[in-house]
Amino acid sequence: MIDMSLWENYRKVCFIAPFAPPAWSGYAIVTAWNPASHWISARRNARRQRALWRLVDDSPDVIVMGPLWGSALDEGWQEESLLLLAPRSEAIRLAAAFGQNAIYWVEQGELWLVPVLLKGAPLHLGRLAAHWIVRDPA
Repeated sequence: MIDMSLWENYRKVCFIAPFAPPAWSGYAIVTAWNPASHWISARRNARRQRALWRLVDDSPDVIVMGPLWGSALDEGWQEESLLLLAPRSEAIRLAAAFGQNAIYWVEQGELWLVPVLLKGAPLHLGRLAAHWIVRDPA
């Protein structure tokens, strides 16, 4: 069962990156931050994100772009993320390994919120372009 208030927060997202989204047909946006939506320290989040980088760097089936930031619309909450050219099943596996409730999946320029640890159906969020901000997040 999906916690609807949590799911609603995931729906209200933008991505801040120093690059435009790639023209790939399908890819994921994954983070290792704040597992199961429980806040942890910046230091622990950074350590987890480095572990995710190492894991995908060692995978011959994954191409990485990033970092970028998944953000609340008001930018009051942000999590470092990676854009991964990988099969959706691999992105879900990686997210589950880092205790993530969901991933964002892009298919033909359309943004989807896909449950990982949460149970439920993927949710279409519209065109990725409406959620993307090209800007150095620093």
